Amino acid sequence: MTSCTRYLPEALLAKYRAIRETISDQEFFRSPRHQKTMEIWCAAHFARAYSSYVHACNVLIDDTDVQTDVDFELELAGTIHPFQVTEVMEPGRRRGDEYRDDAPSGARADDIELGTRMGAEWVRTALERKLSKNYAAMDRLNLLTYLNFAGRNQEYVALRHACLEVSKRFASVWLLNGNTLCCIRHNEQIAAWEGWMVIEESPVAADA
Repeated sequence: MTSCTRYLPEALLAKYRAIRETISDQEFFRSPRHQKTMEIWCAAHFARAYSSYVHACNVLIDDTDVQTDVDFELELAGTIHPFQVTEVMEPGRRRGDEYRDDAPSGARADDIELGTRMGAEWVRTALERKLSKNYAAMDRLNLLTYLNFAGRNQEYVALRHACLEVSKRFASVWLLNGNTLCCIRHNEQIAAWEGWMVIEESPVAADA
C-alpha cells in the first residue's frame, strides 16, 4: 500500500461512522464505491478486538478503494502485516438485495437454521474461491472474513477443522461474525486468541 493513513482502532471506527452519517442505507448497501466503507468497518472491529485481547495495534488503510490485493495493514510492534477483507453470505444472496428497486416489501428474513447448519461449508467455499485468484505472495496475505449470514452457535473448533486444509495457504485467517472475532489459521508473527473474542460494544452502535 503506497498511500494510506494510520488509525487507532477507535479512530477508524469513528471514521466509518462519519461516512455512514452522510449516506442512506440504500446507497451504502448498493453502491460499489462503499465496498471500501465496509472494509473500514471490518478493519476497525478487527483491530478493536485484537487490541483488547492480544496487543495494542494500529491500522494503515487507504481512504479510497485502490483495487490492490491488500485492503488494510495491521501495524503491530513496528511490523506491518497485509490483510484482505472478504465477505461470506448465504449462497444466492447479493449484498443489498433488500434495497433493490424490485425487492419485495418488508425486511429480508435470514434462514437461521440453514446458516447454522451450512455456515462452516460456506466459509470453506469462500476461502477456496480466494485461492483460485492466485494472488501474489498469498502465503504472506492475512485474510479477514466477514460472516454476513444468520446462524447460531458457529463453533470455533468445527470452523477451524472444516477450513483446515484451505486456510493453510494463507498467512492467517480470521473470522468476524458481528460482535465476535476468531482466528482459525494462526500466523506466528501475529499472536492470536483461541476461540471467539467478544468485541466490546462501542459508545454509539453502528453496523455494516
